[in-house]
Amino acid sequence: MWEFILELSAKTLWPLFPLLLLVVVVCLTWALVIVVRHRKARTAPRAFGFGLPINYAKEQWAVWIQGGALVCYLLAAASAIASESGGISANVHRPFSLLTQVFILWGMYRTWGKGERALFSLNAVALGAILADTALHFLLVR
Repeated sequence: MWEFILELSAKTLWPLFPLLLLVVVVCLTWALVIVVRHRKARTAPRAFGFGLPINYAKEQWAVWIQGGALVCYLLAAASAIASESGGISANVHRPFSLLTQVFILWGMYRTWGKGERALFSLNAVALGAILADTALHFLLVR
């Protein structure tokens, strides 16, 4: 009766891949929106003086980090989808995926202990989904 649960096949686990892709895209997009909104709120003119905040460069870097993670992941997803049809090699998406992980880890490092729990949590969920996708690929190949 429960044999289907223990079966690790592409037929059983295939629906998880689009779900993980959706989780990563939603988390990275949400994190980018948070960073851009936070930066715009902080750079609005203030009552006394005009207002670029002191840490404007740090906030600008946060936008580039989150944007880079999202763009790299979209490139990784597009190249992985293209490799399924045989158009390109299956290894083309790996550098983009690794670069995405580097951007996410960099963003998590920069937000650690700075009171930006939502941004850290979204990056952690996105990284977890990418690592789960990697583990599923590993299980299906074995």
